[in-house]
Amino acid sequence: MKFKDLPSILPLYEANGIILLPRAQIPLMLQGKQEKALVECAFQEGHRLIGIIQANPDGGYFQKGCVGRITNFQDGAQVYITLGGLCRFKMEEVLEDEPVKKAKVSYEGYENDLEDSPSDPFVDRSRLLNLLKDYLEDQDILANWEEINHASDDLIISSLSMACPFQPIEKQALLEISSLSERCDMMIALMEMASPHLKGRRLVLH
Repeated sequence: MKFKDLPSILPLYEANGIILLPRAQIPLMLQGKQEKALVECAFQEGHRLIGIIQANPDGGYFQKGCVGRITNFQDGAQVYITLGGLCRFKMEEVLEDEPVKKAKVSYEGYENDLEDSPSDPFVDRSRLLNLLKDYLEDQDILANWEEINHASDDLIISSLSMACPFQPIEKQALLEISSLSERCDMMIALMEMASPHLKGRRLVLH
């Protein structure tokens, strides 16, 4: 999809502790009437797009999110969809249109989100992966290291930003941050804060 083709009004899915990033994918299980109506709305509009925003623990929701396209759909008593992240956005106005919440959005400043996976020479991949192994063990999270070692920096950092059990405000900061290397640095800091004994360690993965 081209930047100029992104719709100015999106149906919204308000998630608890969930973010979506450009070029990443996220599976969702939808079971309530409102959630199913959201999917129907996306198909009726013809673009199959849903805006993902994160609930704010202090009330309401954060104002910046990411639009995703439905790439997989399984209907039944529960609806399973997969969203592919396209572009981040800022909400300008919430439109209470029952049963689906919608918002008028702006994509200004996020034009590069629709480009191919970016390269950033300042990404400290080795430090990130060295910390990651012990962090995942601390959190009892299993990982496919063969896939990780062959994945791009962008895919690794985006997937970790979405999957790791960080606090909502931390996940939101990861979504809003501008460059890949800055997101990598924040990931490293968050892992060190979650597991203080890892700070400064540079273990070699085998």
